[in-house]
Amino acid sequence: MLPDTAGSDKELWRLITQEEDAAAFEQLYRRYMHVLMAAIYKWSDDKAEAEDILQEVFLDVWEKRKQIIIKNEIFPYLYSITRFKIFDRLREKKLSDRQLRAWHTLSGEAVVATVAFREEELENKEVLVSTELAQLPAQMKRVYLLSAEQGKSIREISEELLVSPYTVKNHLQKIRKRLRNAAIRMSSFFF
Repeated sequence: MLPDTAGSDKELWRLITQEEDAAAFEQLYRRYMHVLMAAIYKWSDDKAEAEDILQEVFLDVWEKRKQIIIKNEIFPYLYSITRFKIFDRLREKKLSDRQLRAWHTLSGEAVVATVAFREEELENKEVLVSTELAQLPAQMKRVYLLSAEQGKSIREISEELLVSPYTVKNHLQKIRKRLRNAAIRMSSFFF
């Protein structure tokens, strides 16, 4: 499996389309699920409906992966599919044509702003991770470094640091949660 931070969109897409690599697809999903969910929540505060839309987006991408051509980054494509899925849900709810046109206009403006900020977001990603990691307690930071940078297993880390595997697992979960929350905070700026 690819490390969580490895691979450009282009490389992930190559693995997904040419090698049908499920791990690469999972990484793509994890890379964009939070930012797409934030966009969906702008239009639906129903958690179940939002999760359904997100799953439909990624299911469509997986099923149509051989026909989809991605030249650089996949985010604009994923965001467009997400917009259309939301639009379909709004249509199902029988909104008036005027309401649908207003939504389409507003969401189109959001795409332009999102694509413009995407490059800055990617640059800020490293700063975000570094900032969050710098704020970790010493023991958690050691666990992170041993896991992410040295690729050690939970068992290996627990033996090296003389703590239980449960403690290591707990630290890793807390670190992921902190990074995820930081990413959500940052993505809310873009949406």
